[in-house]
Amino acid sequence: MEKDNLYIFVPAILLFALVLLPSGKTDTNLSENLQANVAEAALVPVPPEVEAKSAYAIDLSSGKIIYEKEKTSALPLASVTKVVSVLVILGELYLDEEVVVSRTAVSTPEPSSLKVGEHFFTRELLAMAMVESSNDAITALVEAAANKKGIVQNESEAWFVNLMNLKANSLNAFTMRFNNPTGLDILDEKSGLPAEAGAFGSAEDLINIAKASIDSELWQFGEITEVQSKEGFVHPLHPTNLLKSEITGLIGGKTGFTDLAGGNLLVIVQHPYPGGHLYGIVVLGSSENGRFEDVKKILEWIKS
Repeated sequence: MEKDNLYIFVPAILLFALVLLPSGKTDTNLSENLQANVAEAALVPVPPEVEAKSAYAIDLSSGKIIYEKEKTSALPLASVTKVVSVLVILGELYLDEEVVVSRTAVSTPEPSSLKVGEHFFTRELLAMAMVESSNDAITALVEAAANKKGIVQNESEAWFVNLMNLKANSLNAFTMRFNNPTGLDILDEKSGLPAEAGAFGSAEDLINIAKASIDSELWQFGEITEVQSKEGFVHPLHPTNLLKSEITGLIGGKTGFTDLAGGNLLVIVQHPYPGGHLYGIVVLGSSENGRFEDVKKILEWIKS
């Protein structure tokens, strides 16, 4: 029986029992106990209904499951994919390693403000990837990592995607499959319409990866508001996570949105803040705005 139905069903049975009870002292005591149980049941919060196709929330400190909905379903990840991309980059490049932006990187769909020939430190491009989900930045980093290994540019993406799949498997995220480092939908060559998702994975596996990477530099880029290239160009960062200014105790997060994926969101929140437990919340397959509302609903459920 589903949880939502259970919260309605139990009080109903108890009320029905009260009506059928005969009078008498013993029965009166029993009636009072049942009334107390009904009152207690009525105070139990009802889990929220979310728009997302899949949702999962756990206490990362204890592993206790707080909320779940189709948590094992493998769905398109969109730019939440970059969580794994960044983990792989952190294993291939030093944070202070210099990266040049190529024309190929700048031509990546949904470009950011990067210019061909600009030089950045790895950490700066990682901040662009995590804060404003820059596909240009991820592509530049992939090319730099491949070049460091002697991989030619036209083979760099395939090489990197293989590393991403290996990384996911090493973290027991077996539902995950990556077709590119950005999570962008793959377009049909004839129609130009989305034909296949750039990556797939489950909410449960995303939480497992978040838990495994909680001490990683991955989650330390969210406070960066701008980066500057060696050439002196300043690039203000525009956060894609609209909850950044709304949630107290937000430790980190990653958004994603494509036609095939819908709206996705992963956040790590400390509650109470400071000093409380860390909670991981994922919603997949919501809408562009609905993903933020879904996470807020689940966070309120955690607080209750």
